[in-house]
Amino acid sequence: MQIGVIGINYKSADLTLRENIARVSSRRFDGQAPHFGMSYVLLSTCNRTEIYFCSTDLPCTHSYLLAVLREEIPTIEFEHRLYSYFGEDCFFHLARVTAGMDSALIGETEIQGQVKGAYVSAARLMPLDAELHFLFQKCLKIAKGVRSSFLLARGMPSLEETILRASKNVLGEFHNQSILFFGISDINQKIFSCFKSKGHRNITFCNRSFDKAIKIAEREKIQALPWHERQRWIYYDLVIFGTKAPDFVISNQGISLAFSKQYLLIDLSVPRNVDPRIGRLPGVTLINIDQINRGINRKKKIKVQALSRIEAQYIAHAVSKQMVVFHRKQQFRYFQTSA
Repeated sequence: MQIGVIGINYKSADLTLRENIARVSSRRFDGQAPHFGMSYVLLSTCNRTEIYFCSTDLPCTHSYLLAVLREEIPTIEFEHRLYSYFGEDCFFHLARVTAGMDSALIGETEIQGQVKGAYVSAARLMPLDAELHFLFQKCLKIAKGVRSSFLLARGMPSLEETILRASKNVLGEFHNQSILFFGISDINQKIFSCFKSKGHRNITFCNRSFDKAIKIAEREKIQALPWHERQRWIYYDLVIFGTKAPDFVISNQGISLAFSKQYLLIDLSVPRNVDPRIGRLPGVTLINIDQINRGINRKKKIKVQALSRIEAQYIAHAVSKQMVVFHRKQQFRYFQTSA
């Protein structure tokens, strides 16, 4: 199976390097096949950027991808932070990722939708090799089986619960305080639902597409803020960022914060949406995705033994089984073409 992956994630690199890799990857691997004989799927989330590729010459293509990253990020030594897998190891890695077993939040379900979305988007933009179709379709199937057979998330806090707890730590009980969401991403909508279930009603959405913000505001009976008025974030107590913007959504230029007011900004995006210098302003607490992950990791250690058992009992077996299916299909095609 002529497949491979090169990537970086929250375990192998800090936020600064991850956002550099994410920014370069979204710019250079935007759906056009950049290398002869190669097709690929770009998976980019707040915790990982991975390029899954199929090629007749895997070592050459891998070297090409590394060269692109080196060309775009010449001032940072990063190669030792990357990881690469090929063939069945690549298959196993994507199966773990899709099942949520490689996530900061073990068993989280959002990653499965992100993997599917990356695959569907790539298939729309360019012809994918049969190996990539097989890889992603079967990994999505394996992940579904893992979720139906094992309660991976039991005992683990959800991201939205973690954010709610962090908000209370900074702001105290904040039922009457104002909340602003930048972006209507899946994770922002999950956090919104969590806050709403706890009785929070003073909520506003700001999105680049104002029509989408209006739609959710009308449905949920909340407020919408036009994108060009986003600097009005200073009038909110809690601001949560979850957009795909390639650059900062807000900066510290030309803002005047209310005296003695306490602000909490939670930036879940990679690349970051918030200029880190804002976190140094008086009264501002800025939390990024890596800080959220560190809090989660303390709970994560108790799941390690269960994860190892699931890998041995289910995922490894499922991947091996699908590899046999793939090779049988390849042999059948060979006999058909040679007959």
